[in-house]
Amino acid sequence: MKRIALKILNAAYLLALFVISSGCAKNHQVLIDPSIPIHSSDMGNGLPVAVKVVDTRPSNIISRWQGGFNVRKFTVISQGDLKDIFTTRVRQGLTMLGFYPKIYSQVSERALKIEILDIKSRYQENPPKINIQVKTSIKAICENRKKRFSKNFTSRKTRSNISPASFPNESLLNNSLSEVMGQIFSDTSLIACLAE
Repeated sequence: MKRIALKILNAAYLLALFVISSGCAKNHQVLIDPSIPIHSSDMGNGLPVAVKVVDTRPSNIISRWQGGFNVRKFTVISQGDLKDIFTTRVRQGLTMLGFYPKIYSQVSERALKIEILDIKSRYQENPPKINIQVKTSIKAICENRKKRFSKNFTSRKTRSNISPASFPNESLLNNSLSEVMGQIFSDTSLIACLAE
């Protein structure tokens, strides 16, 4: 009788450990949807610009957090393929500036390459609130037959003492990425390279 009770206790203990370890591990998906905060113009004069986007990040993970004793843990990842999302946004930005975006090929005379270097968020518990830090970094490369220009664009944003209900706060991620997109499409050296 004691052996049966001991086996039942062991089984219940293992089940409880499984529920705690699996039930508290969560994946949160955020929708990456940056805006292009620039004014329309005709400075591109209809020049064709090939667009290529490369995601150089080692993984799709934006944030990973683990509490004490591994009781609470989560991972934040982006929905969808960021290459597709950024290709669409870059094409929109070029169109707004009067360029004619087209599909990239090796023989393109003029090209804008975008490398997604980093999209990270960090969460810090500050009970009953949380603090968030976001860092985004993108490299833009202009290539044409006359010249080549490249530059890294970075944004860092912080919010403190916010409600945990806003987690994972995808609006702060998108604000940071929108800021970077604005930097890219208002950089005079980059636009001058594309317009030559």
